[in-house]
Amino acid sequence: MSTTHYSPSTSAADTERYIRGKEDERGVAVTCDVPGGPGAFSARARALTQNTKRDIEALHYRQSFSDEEFDPKNPEDVQRVNDLGYLLAKRMHPDSDCLVVTHTDGRGGKPHNHILVINHNNRTGKALSDYRTFHDRKAGNQRGVQSANDDLMREHGLSVVKRLEHAPKDWELRREDFAEGGLDREMGDRMSAALADPRAVDRAGLEAVIAEQNQQLGDDDERVPRMRLHTAVSKRGKNVGKETWTLYIEDRRGESGRAERRKRTSALSADFTPEGAQAFFDYHQHQKEQDYERSTRQAEAAERAGRAAAAARQSGDDGGVDLDPRRRRGADREARPGGRAAEEARGVREGHGRGDDQAAGADHGPGVDLLALQRRVREDREYREQAERDREHARRVRAESQRREAERRVAGLGRGGAEESRGYGLGC
Repeated sequence: MSTTHYSPSTSAADTERYIRGKEDERGVAVTCDVPGGPGAFSARARALTQNTKRDIEALHYRQSFSDEEFDPKNPEDVQRVNDLGYLLAKRMHPDSDCLVVTHTDGRGGKPHNHILVINHNNRTGKALSDYRTFHDRKAGNQRGVQSANDDLMREHGLSVVKRLEHAPKDWELRREDFAEGGLDREMGDRMSAALADPRAVDRAGLEAVIAEQNQQLGDDDERVPRMRLHTAVSKRGKNVGKETWTLYIEDRRGESGRAERRKRTSALSADFTPEGAQAFFDYHQHQKEQDYERSTRQAEAAERAGRAAAAARQSGDDGGVDLDPRRRRGADREARPGGRAAEEARGVREGHGRGDDQAAGADHGPGVDLLALQRRVREDREYREQAERDREHARRVRAESQRREAERRVAGLGRGGAEESRGYGLGC
């Protein structure tokens, strides 16, 4: 199940820096039509639009998936999400260059794509006019981005959202609404980064991360403007008794005419309210507890191994102690790695010598549900086959796009179009 959002970008460079990260660290999977490194995609977007009347340099789409369909910790799932983002971009704009960056650092760690498409049709030389809205438009019989995404999901065996609730927009969807280089956008970017920090498990942790940000240096090698979070409880009005948050940031630029620029967090994003931030706190706390449980299990396993080794030494053996059958079976179960459904199923068949129905229905201690294991093996195989088909489809689409672009460039050079062609080899 996936949802989409569209917002135009007047600065492809600013949007690319945001979705890639300052150190190109945010993208867990990246696909780009323009060859080269970070910054080259936006440089091409700028080269293609600077001599035109276009205010929009790139179309910015976000494609968000449910963690019930794709595990953000599974590299294969993450790559498939990225492939689906590229396929969506090419379905909407087959003759335009695109950049797809996959993130897993949002609220709840759910995988999502940021898709940038240069506002230029390489075949016609015109600006893009299709898929500039979420919903379908009757005028001109134009389709919205969500319709294109739903069609793609159906073709690839994924679920489709039946009904979309118009929830308040998070920061990644609202960011383009604020001026590039302005203090409002800087506050939002820094607040978003602070909430994504694993140490932000409560308000105190969030404030500590913001305080640490204040010691960092900006692009001009000067300390970033000091920012702080102020909390208060409403004493009157419809929100009486409700906690509210306000961000204050040092105003060196004179935007507000005061020493500090202030902004109610709810005016920036629903994510930045106490209720919205709680989702981030809960996620980080859950991850912290999982890490603790994992380290505890590892410590217990190491302790058991140490006791076994000590027992072997006391018996005068070199560690190759011959356990009795019951203890040996228990040791085998502890040593056997998890998540290997096929080997478990095979072990049941060979060890017990019973039929599938009997093995599935028997209740002899910690037995294995053979039918469930077989179902997991089958589902896993089908998933991997579908993921490979998606990957191959994305490869074919990209190869076809590159072939068409090469033919167009050769034709353009033949007509004296070398000037525009020189702007293409900027790399990504």
